[in-house]
Amino acid sequence: MTGLVYKEWKQNRWYILSMILCGFAPVLAVLLFRNEIPHHLNELRTGGMIAGFLAAGALQIMVLRGDDRRLWGYWITASPDGYKGFLRVKYEMIYGMILLFLLSMQTADGLYCAAAADLGMTDTADISGIAVPLIFVQILLRSVDIPFTYRFGSKTGSIIKMICMVAIAILLSVTLIFLMDDWDSAAALAKKLFTGYSSSLLLAGLFAAIPAVYCLSYRMTCRLYLKGVEQYDK
Repeated sequence: MTGLVYKEWKQNRWYILSMILCGFAPVLAVLLFRNEIPHHLNELRTGGMIAGFLAAGALQIMVLRGDDRRLWGYWITASPDGYKGFLRVKYEMIYGMILLFLLSMQTADGLYCAAAADLGMTDTADISGIAVPLIFVQILLRSVDIPFTYRFGSKTGSIIKMICMVAIAILLSVTLIFLMDDWDSAAALAKKLFTGYSSSLLLAGLFAAIPAVYCLSYRMTCRLYLKGVEQYDK
């Protein structure tokens, strides 16, 4: 197992360390564009946070590249740790990257808020209320990305995943069209769910469920991995 950890660090250390830079994206956005739009620093920080979120997600997916090779699949299956050990290290590494991204963002934003308070900027908003839900979204997205990648390979998996997402978007759009007559009641229900005590319970349930989905994704990838190896191009 130590060898797999070393292999992932040696191969992907720059992707891992880049999570720190992505976490500092809100502060970098303020430093780079504060002169152009000086009265919208909170919006700049939010935009930088979203940009960092997207960049971090793309880099997390890139650590999966290079593993969709048939020779590697055969070798790791015959190794003492097996493909399950390899996949566990990969899942743990990506989860660690997500946590490093969150820690970096929270640290950078805390320093920014402290500096803003010293300068008398009383209108500085806390973006952690947006950052934490986005982190759970990132975990959920990786729970989908990893099984697709190891089952179909990087290129084919991305295409199939995109087709599925488009199909889901079309299905949701059609469903919304048929529910237009009951839109007011649906909006009232949604408002009730996302406000007050109900909102806290719903968010707590979602935040507890998403790590469980990540673990379930690992189990699913273990079942699909050998089927994927047989279909890799090389």
